[in-house]
Amino acid sequence: MTHSHKSIYEQADHLEINGLSLAYDGKSLFEDLNFALAPGDTVWICGANGIGKTTLLKCVAGLIRPDAGMLTWGGDNIKAAWRSGITAYQGHHDAHKKDLSAAENLEFWQDIYAGEEGCVDAALTRVGLWARRHQRTHTLSAGQSRRLALARLMLRDAPLWVLDEPAAPMDEVGRALIHDMLRAHTARGGSLLLASHRAPSKIGSSTRILTLQESRDART
Repeated sequence: MTHSHKSIYEQADHLEINGLSLAYDGKSLFEDLNFALAPGDTVWICGANGIGKTTLLKCVAGLIRPDAGMLTWGGDNIKAAWRSGITAYQGHHDAHKKDLSAAENLEFWQDIYAGEEGCVDAALTRVGLWARRHQRTHTLSAGQSRRLALARLMLRDAPLWVLDEPAAPMDEVGRALIHDMLRAHTARGGSLLLASHRAPSKIGSSTRILTLQESRDART
């Protein structure tokens, strides 16, 4: 499906999580979790390792089914919105084809996402990898690899970004790049759900913190 840059952000809407519960290997990760995201909003997921942050993000991205609860987009079941490409997910693994160059990896995803001509060059330039566009991805540093993953987010151009530790391998310059990208995304009506070990910062019109607790509850 082909979307124009404008039409994707016109699909921005309210995400609502109601009564979400999920257990793994007999352990409850979260129960009766409720929160919402409006266009321009950011929610930071915080909590100790193994508390369920990654699992929650995968639920919102449609990669894991919760045991109970409902996710809606614009008041409707989120499944239809997933199929229309409203969500861009970036996990711990950058998921590049290691024997392809940086540009070839993005060209592959450009075909998948039916991206506009020239968007690969623009994305590589934006994340500071234009000079390394012909370099095979298995030779990139961890920070450069994450920059390439962020460039893929730009190709997807979805209104809801779900990010798991996006700045983990980054230096100060890389973290500033991510912050600028996230601010630009929310300024255009996009929304963010992200997990981070670093101290949250204000991004977008409304920034909130949701902390997952060992006591099986979550507080905002």
